Order: sequence, then structure tokens, then C-alpha cells
Amino acid sequence: MSGSDSSGGFEVVGGAHGLEADLDDMDATGSRIRATGWDVGDTALDTHRFLVDGNLLRSAPLAPTTFARFEGSLVAALDGPEGLSVNAVRMVATGTFMQGKSKAYLATDRALEQADDLRQHLQGQLYGLGLAVAPVPTLLTTYLALEDAGALDDPATWITEHPDVLEEVVASSSGALDLFLPGSGFPSGTEDGAALLSLLYDQELGELTSETVDGTAAPQSLHDAMVLLEEAAGTTDGFRVERIGTGPDARYVVYLPGTKAFDGPFEPGGPLPDGLEESGLVQSLGTNFAAVGGVDNAYVTAVLRALGDLPEGSDVTLLGHSQGGIVAARVAEAVATAEDPPVRVRRVVTAGSPVDHVELPESVQVLSLVNEHDIVPRLDGEAVDDRSNHTTVLTRRQLGSVTDNHSVGRVYAPLAADLEASDDPRAQAAVDGLREVWGGGTSTTTFYEMGRP
Repeated sequence: MSGSDSSGGFEVVGGAHGLEADLDDMDATGSRIRATGWDVGDTALDTHRFLVDGNLLRSAPLAPTTFARFEGSLVAALDGPEGLSVNAVRMVATGTFMQGKSKAYLATDRALEQADDLRQHLQGQLYGLGLAVAPVPTLLTTYLALEDAGALDDPATWITEHPDVLEEVVASSSGALDLFLPGSGFPSGTEDGAALLSLLYDQELGELTSETVDGTAAPQSLHDAMVLLEEAAGTTDGFRVERIGTGPDARYVVYLPGTKAFDGPFEPGGPLPDGLEESGLVQSLGTNFAAVGGVDNAYVTAVLRALGDLPEGSDVTLLGHSQGGIVAARVAEAVATAEDPPVRVRRVVTAGSPVDHVELPESVQVLSLVNEHDIVPRLDGEAVDDRSNHTTVLTRRQLGSVTDNHSVGRVYAPLAADLEASDDPRAQAAVDGLREVWGGGTSTTTFYEMGRP
């Protein structure tokens, strides 16, 4: 979906000022106009009975001129060119047209998205067919194309300059895999492919230990919260839950850092070189696959268990970077779909996370911070979508490396500060819902450490 705006070095897509929100407003306005039209029509219909009212008809011989004038005026008011009946029809027609137009726009947009998905799927199948039928020419053509584009001179820098290429490859990969698994229906998309890969890894949670510290500094802004999120990344296999305020007005913020190990799926202690064996950490590559694929994993399980320790009905904000952002979206999804959730997850903030494929209910407001030169948010193969409850803030910060472009301290914390300082209405709408979370002063923080069985 389109419907974006730029201001102060960033672009805001979706949210309260996005196209989907505008279409929702158009549909709601059309519904109100249509309903009012029916009400006006009912009033006009009921008023027609005065034309044949018995008392009025009996008085006609006594004042025929007045009677005729009254009847004429009432008929004109009810059925004339500007009468109630005509206006009722106009209102019903206008409301119906507005609702139809909003639905047509939305249907067109969804059709374009599906057409693009089909294109990418067929593109992947054609490439897979080339590998199957003529592998050497296909690989040689690919090599020459990459060499001509300059991708082989410095691949790491080149991919940060062309992250859309990575997104296209990921989106098309399901088509290539589907070619080699005909009729299986699996994997049929990025989620299914990630879910399949996650099965190679241990996804069980072992011990979850915690330590609570009082008197820690509470954030006063989203920027401050981003700084705390970067601090949380300094621990291994850990996350933190912060309580701001006390009593029924307390707010809880969960800080979820990203991946600690880009490991392989094989048992440790074997003949394989380092990097191909599982690290034994929860915040591992396997958790990335599981979170993207929507598969149960130890990180999501640990966070849900920690939320179970909070007072019932607590107001929770989830804040995650990279893998932590995907986990935040999946935790919010699990809470939203639970029959009797112990807490209320009202807000999710992600930084550098591939979460465009996760659709959360309208009750959850999502804010995603994305650097266009950060390749990690591209790994779900999904383009940024315009949703009324999901605001994406895009910036372009090229720091020269995959790691730096993905950094909280160098990219996403400064972006949060720019967002909060902006007077652009889109930017303000993006952070308005978060202002009630922060409050400064002191807070109580519980540090959680996860382990494998």
C-alpha cells in the first residue's frame, strides 16, 4: 500500500494517517451517511400519513385554500426536488458509493499485492527450473550479472546499498523450493520455509531464572527506551521486564534484544567445524527461523512465562530489536489470540525486525523502525505494508556495514529521537500512544536469563 510522507530524514508509512486508516474512515463515514439516509427516509415515510390525517381531511371544507396550501407545502417538503425523500435517497446512494469506493480501493491494493506475490513465486520457479535443467549456464549467468552489478567486489557493502535485491531473493525462494517439492504445498512462502528450517534446531526452554532490582532509571522517551534496549543486549540469553509506576497505574515494558549466535543446526562435539554446530543459546539462528515461521520456541515461551508473573490485566509494551522484534510480535499474537490472557499487550515497538508478515489485531498498535540500508528487516521477503494499526518509520542511514546499519545505538536510537522531535503530524501520531508509557523517575527491573534443558 502507498500513502506515505517524508519529514526530517525519515518517511512514515501506515498508522493513523495512512491510506488504510483513510479507507477505514471513508467506509465508516459512508456507513454513517447511509444509515442517516435510511433514518431520514423512515421519517419521510412516517410524515406522509399527515397528508391523509382524518382530522385534517375533515377540516378541508372549512378552509379549502389553507388545506390546499398545507398539502402542497407538505408534499413539496417530502417529495419535492429538495424534499426529505429525495435527500434520503441521495444520502443512501452517497453512503453506499463511499463504502463501495473504499472497498474497491482496498480490493485493488490487495489484488496488486497478490499479483506481485505470484510474480515473485513464478520468478523463483523459473530460476529453479534453470538450475534443474541447465545448472551451469544458470549459475554462470547469475555470476556474470552479479559481477556486472559490482556485487562481487565488496558483497557486504553492495548488499547494504541494494537491500531490495535480498528482499526479492527471499520472496522468490519459495517458488524455487516449491518446484522441487511439487504438490506438497510446503514450503509455500517465507513463513513455511522458515518453519521448516526451525525444525532442525532445539526449540525447548529449560530453566528461566530472574533477579529483580529496585531504583533503576526509568525512561522518559522512546529514545531512552532504545538506549535501555541496547543495554539489555549486553547480556547473554537474557531479556528484562521493567515496571514503571506502582499499583493499578503501573506500566510494564519488556526489552527483547536480538540474536546472540548465528549457529548451525548440528549436535555439538562432532567433527564439523565451528559455526555449523548449535550454540546451545536460546537467542540463536534457530529462534530466528522459528519466530519468522510462527513456530513455538524457547524465547517466546520464556517471555510468556515472564508475563504470567505480572499482576492480572497489566498494561504491557513490548520493545524488541532484530530477533527480539519478531519475538515481540509473536508474543503479542499469542496474547491476543489467548482465550483468557493474563495481561494486555497494547503496544509493540520493533527496530530492524522483519515483521511485515505478522498481522496483529487492531487492539495492538505496532511501531516499526526500519533503516532502508539494514538488510535484516528484509529477511521476511515482505514489502512495507500500510495498515491502520501498524506504523513503519523508514530512514536511510548508510554506515557502510551490515552490523552498523543494524545498530540500535547508531541507527535506531537516533531515529527514535528524530521521530519524537519532529512536528510532522504523522510522526507525532506514531509516538503519541507511547507517551503515556514513559514517565521518568525510578522503576523496578526484573532481569531474566534463559537456558536450554
